[in-house]
Amino acid sequence: KDFLVFVTGTDRVPIGGLANLKLTVERMCPDSENLPTSRTCSNLLLLPEYSTKAKLKNKLELALKHREGFGLI
Repeated sequence: KDFLVFVTGTDRVPIGGLANLKLTVERMCPDSENLPTSRTCSNLLLLPEYSTKAKLKNKLELALKHREGFGLI
């Protein structure tokens, strides 16, 4: 549910189920300490090219945990 909110901006599944969710994943930059980002208006997930799956998992979990409050009231 957290991932769905992070990428789409809502915790609701689209009508017809997740098969109807058009999600795009793009590379953002070479391996870095940057967190993944998203553009919720277009269901776009931007991921740095992390060197390991463990780093990807760690950074994505951190981004999901702190997904709220960036300049929004």
